[in-house]
Amino acid sequence: MSLQDSITSVASSSVPQPDKFNALQSLLTPLDNPSDLQTYVTSVLANAPSLGLVVSRPVISSYISRIVDIECSQADKEVLLRHALTALQPTLVSYEEQESVVREHLASLYESQSRSIQAATILRGIKLESGQRVISDDYRVDISVRVLRNLLEEVDTDAIKDDEDDAVPAAERILLAEDLINKTAALILKSSNAIAKLHFKLAQARVFDARKRFLEACAKYYELSHHGSEGEAGIDADDRLACLSAAVSCALLAPAGPARGRMLASLAKDERVKDPEGGLPLEHAMLDKLFFDNLLPAEDVKAYILGSRRKIPKSHLISRGAQLGEGDYEQDSVLDRAVTEHNLLAASKLYVNISFSELAELLGLGSGDAAEGYAAKMIQERRLRAVIDRVDGIIYFQGGGRGGLDEAERENLKSWDAEILGVCLQVEDVVSLIQKHYPEFVVGV
Repeated sequence: MSLQDSITSVASSSVPQPDKFNALQSLLTPLDNPSDLQTYVTSVLANAPSLGLVVSRPVISSYISRIVDIECSQADKEVLLRHALTALQPTLVSYEEQESVVREHLASLYESQSRSIQAATILRGIKLESGQRVISDDYRVDISVRVLRNLLEEVDTDAIKDDEDDAVPAAERILLAEDLINKTAALILKSSNAIAKLHFKLAQARVFDARKRFLEACAKYYELSHHGSEGEAGIDADDRLACLSAAVSCALLAPAGPARGRMLASLAKDERVKDPEGGLPLEHAMLDKLFFDNLLPAEDVKAYILGSRRKIPKSHLISRGAQLGEGDYEQDSVLDRAVTEHNLLAASKLYVNISFSELAELLGLGSGDAAEGYAAKMIQERRLRAVIDRVDGIIYFQGGGRGGLDEAERENLKSWDAEILGVCLQVEDVVSLIQKHYPEFVVGV
């Protein structure tokens, strides 16, 4: 009797349910040929109405354990798991838990082969909202974080590009990860899995970085750089320094202005950056220039690109996909704009006023119009205090320059102006009284 006929015979027999389960288990145990195993699961599912869910569900669970534990090549194991996944689809509503287990094992197989995109695609098929079974918040978080890790594994922000073999383009994977982060944000607060929470924060930082939300990425990397520093399980010392380096890089890339200044103040106070033996000398030098609003020469930026502990992602160094040399960055790239804005802010501390042609030369821009464009944008966004005189082609920095006024001097000047205004008003009142009581004197004058 064939295997298929034997399973049909067991299913149609009138023996008690436990005996049916034992009989099917005895048929499964000796099987080690992939073809026979596929026939087995297909036949069990075909006879599921006769067996009933009380028998078929545990039999399918046993079958999944069998194909996971069987000694065979990874290619054969992938075929078996994919066949089981396909076979379960027509009656998925009855076997959601079993299908989820198959997907988890198949994803683990792909992860072991560094096929992260396929693993993420398989895991995304797991139903985390169901009326057929109870799903805990911890399970939802674990699966979501696992999907995030796989989505971002091959979309390292060092090189966001589309690979020919990828099923999902890189930019779309970032969007999928961002959407999943938003959906999981509320659940992560309820989770008791500290490692999952850690991976979730790291995924947030990487997505913020890839999406050019640099201040948020900086804050998240800086938070991660402290994780585990007091002995609790988490990131080791080297990875904490890498996160701190990433925080400095994101501060460099963030839009110059008050918000970045506050973040820089926090980083500048960190003793790990200042420590000469801490392994972050370039980060310390860069942070000093950023925090004290010093001009950033191109050679310093190039040295930082080449030597920082955590390299700046290549996607932030290019704007039109040009081939770059070591340490180079393309004009109008994210880094180029960030450096230009920082140097414009630094210039506002050095000059009271400057022509746009001179400012363009200082910033390394091609024309005064380009310098004016940067300044106008920063003024509009309240990141630079200045006034533009377009007629004369000059920008006046408010409170800037070595000859500029500090806050106390500006307050004194305002008080002096108010006193002068008061005197002028009193003089005007006296003139009005003279005109009222001695009009002939006023006419004579």
